[in-house]
Amino acid sequence: MRDALLHRVQGTIDRHRMLAAGDIVVLAVSGGVDSMAMFHLLLRLRARYHISLHVAHLNHDLRGTESAETANFVRRQCEAHQIPATITTADGRTLRDRGVGSLQAAARDLRYRFLEQVADEQGAARIALGHHRNDQAETVLMNLLRGSGVRGLGGIPPVRGRIIRPLIDCSREEIERYARQQGIPYVDDSSNQVLLYSRNRIRLELLPELAKRYNPRVVHAMANAATILEAEDTLLNAMADKELRAVLISRSPEELVLSTHRMATFHTALRWRIIRRAAEYLREGRSGLTFQQTLAIDRLLLTEGAQGTIQAPGGLRVRRAGDDIVLSVGESQVRGPISSSPLAVPGLTAIPESSLSLRSDLLEEWTMDELAPDAWTALLDADCAGQDLHVRRWEPGDRFIPLGMSGRKKLQDFFVDAKVPRDQRGSIPLMVSGDQIAWVVGFRVDERFKVTDSTRRILRVRAATTGEQAG
Repeated sequence: MRDALLHRVQGTIDRHRMLAAGDIVVLAVSGGVDSMAMFHLLLRLRARYHISLHVAHLNHDLRGTESAETANFVRRQCEAHQIPATITTADGRTLRDRGVGSLQAAARDLRYRFLEQVADEQGAARIALGHHRNDQAETVLMNLLRGSGVRGLGGIPPVRGRIIRPLIDCSREEIERYARQQGIPYVDDSSNQVLLYSRNRIRLELLPELAKRYNPRVVHAMANAATILEAEDTLLNAMADKELRAVLISRSPEELVLSTHRMATFHTALRWRIIRRAAEYLREGRSGLTFQQTLAIDRLLLTEGAQGTIQAPGGLRVRRAGDDIVLSVGESQVRGPISSSPLAVPGLTAIPESSLSLRSDLLEEWTMDELAPDAWTALLDADCAGQDLHVRRWEPGDRFIPLGMSGRKKLQDFFVDAKVPRDQRGSIPLMVSGDQIAWVVGFRVDERFKVTDSTRRILRVRAATTGEQAG
C-alpha cells in the first residue's frame, strides 16, 4: 500500500500524457509537503519516463528569515539528490508596495513568470506544479463565490500549455501520509495559517464546516464536479470555435468582425461563449470580460440598429457596424487595398495589407476525411488551377461562380449577401488563376476549381493571421 500514491500519480501522468521520453521537466518546489512529495515521486519515476529534472524555487522575500531558510532547505535537498536548481530571490518590497491588486495574486503572477523563464532557459517541455485535489476543491469554491461560469468551476486543469499537475488526483491527506511513510522532509509556510487570505479561510474554515455539516467527502465531490465541468468547458470551447469561424467575416490581430444574423440564431450560452472566445483571440487568451459586459455585447448584437461602443478591460472595444459586430483592440487602422503578388506554390505568401499569410502545398495522395476544409482552407483541383496564380484585391466588375452554384455572380453582390462592410472589402484577398477568381479567401471557392472524383492532385491553400504561419 505504500506505493499507492506512486501508482495514482503514474496513472494521472499516463491518462493526460503529461510526459514524453527526453523531456526536461522544471519542478516548482516551494519546500512545502506537496512540492516535496512531488519532487520525491518524480525522482522515482524519472527512469520510467526517461526524463530530466530541474528544480525552480522563487524566494518571494515576504517572510523574512523564514523565506531565506526555506530557500536554503530547497537548495540542500537538490544537492543531496544531485538535481540542478535555479533558486532566485525576489524583491519583497516591490510586491508589498505594488499599489493595486492582492499580494497573493501579485506573488502568484511573479512565480509563474519565473517558472516560464526558467523553463525557457533550460529548454524544458514541462513545468510540474504540486496542486492536488484539495487545491481543486478550494479553487472551485472560490470561483463559485465570485460568480464564475463553467470555466471557473472547471477548477485547475491537469494540463495547460506546458504546465502539468501530477498530484491533481491525490488528496492532501494522502500526500501527507506518503511523506510520513517515506520520511520526506519539508517545511511549513506560516502564511498558510493567516486568515486574512480568502483561500486560507476556505481551506481552514469553510471546507471543514461543509464536511462536518453537509458532506464528509466534500473535497472529493468538488473535485469530481471540477473534472466534469472542465470536460464540458472543453466541449463548449470546441463548439464555440467552430461557430466563431462560421460567423467570422474578417480578422486581423487587432480586429474581428462577426455577422450578427447567424449569431442571433444560436443558443444564448453559445453566443456568450463565442463573444468571450473572440475577446480572448484579441487579448492573448484572456477575455477580460465581466458577465455584465458579456450581456451588454450580447444585447448589442441582438438589437438591430443599435449604436454606441462598449469599452472593456485591456483596451477592448465592441461596436455595431450595420449587421456586424466589430471587436477591436489598440488603435484602429485603416487598411490599404491589397496589391497584386504571385502565389508561392508550394510556399508561404504574405499579404501585409490584410495581416494574413497563405500557405500552399500540393497533395498527390489524400483522403477527403483527413483534409477537413473550412472557410480558411481552400481545396482546389491543382491541374484546373494551373501555374498562373496570384493574389489581388477585388475590382469593380469581378465575377465568380460560388461553390455549389451554376451561374456567375458579381463579387460585389456576394459581399452584400455576406454582410461584408463596404470599407472592408478591399482588404479581403482574392486568389486568382489567370483572370478567374479561384477563391475568395475566408469565404468561398469557385465552382470551376473544386475537387472532383477525377482530380489527380489537390492544391491546398490555408490562410492564417500573419504570425500564426498558416500550416
